[in-house]
Amino acid sequence: MSQKIIESISFTNINFLIKPLAQNEYENCKFTSCIFSDADLTDLIFIDCEFKSCDFSMAKIINTSFRGSKFINCKMLGLNFNNCDAFLLALNFEDCKLNLSSFYKLKLKKNGIYQLQFARN
Repeated sequence: MSQKIIESISFTNINFLIKPLAQNEYENCKFTSCIFSDADLTDLIFIDCEFKSCDFSMAKIINTSFRGSKFINCKMLGLNFNNCDAFLLALNFEDCKLNLSSFYKLKLKKNGIYQLQFARN
């Protein structure tokens, strides 16, 4: 089954543990106040997506692609980013809670393929 591309859609106040995201590619989408905690996001692809005030705590992100993804004021406790798809991995965090999250063995570079940025206002 091929994945569909979902482009430029806004998702607000959705609990993705109850209503799981379809196995698609999400491009330029905005997720606001959504709950991803304990959800299975395995093999999903997020390209240039923005996540604002979302809860990702303990989500399963096995082989999940985050390419140019931006997280603002998100709760991201206990995530294993080392299980993500490392191809073009680019993450930007602003005022996020990343306690007990792991980036083990990821080669994080400011301007390389793997990017990780933390910003605090």
